[in-house]
Amino acid sequence: MKHNIEADVRTDTAIKIAALFFVSIMFLAFTTDPIASGTKVGERAPPLEGMAYNGSGWTSFDMSDYITNNWTSEDASAEWLLIEFMDTDCPFCVNSAEEMGQNANYFMKVGPQSENSWRGPVVNFIASATELDIQGHESSRDEIKAFRDRTSGEECAGTSCGDQGRMGPAHNFIYIDDLDQDNMQSWKVPGTPAYFLIQPDGIVAWTSADSQQEKVADGIFRIMNEQGLV
Repeated sequence: MKHNIEADVRTDTAIKIAALFFVSIMFLAFTTDPIASGTKVGERAPPLEGMAYNGSGWTSFDMSDYITNNWTSEDASAEWLLIEFMDTDCPFCVNSAEEMGQNANYFMKVGPQSENSWRGPVVNFIASATELDIQGHESSRDEIKAFRDRTSGEECAGTSCGDQGRMGPAHNFIYIDDLDQDNMQSWKVPGTPAYFLIQPDGIVAWTSADSQQEKVADGIFRIMNEQGLV
């Protein structure tokens, strides 16, 4: 009986190619994230990192350290994030600084707690301070520190970052140095201030761009109520 070796080789090669193709498909199925990355509600938030000022010094910050990938809405103990993109020379950011400080203290559960304190999960506030490409917006790390701590010696939006400038006490949340706009461009933020509420698993739950008539605190209240976390 004659044996077609060439045909056998072709068959073996075809089987091997098919097997490799199947393995590749299975690998992609198990490793590809089905959730798109972006800044719209329901998308996975882009990376956020840089050197951050916490009131005493500058330390490395990476948002991924706050993310719990296997989080479910039944877990009320996991912590959320409220990201603010701001510019220390932005008048709107200066005007909203006092309210942002109050919101942060309330949702981060800073200070003594009472019957009127926030009963939902902790929401960590984080500011990403950039320098917009607008005349007069010339910031620095010293200006970021002055804005956060509400100290004099630097100007924020044409006035002192201290007593004569923005209202409210010093903030208790961290400020990331994004003067080069890396984070702002990654998140495709067109202007400041802009706010994003991020679930513990890194998914965008609320944005100020999609809810222009809703304040930050109202957005947090609504989302937490919808998810049954308060």
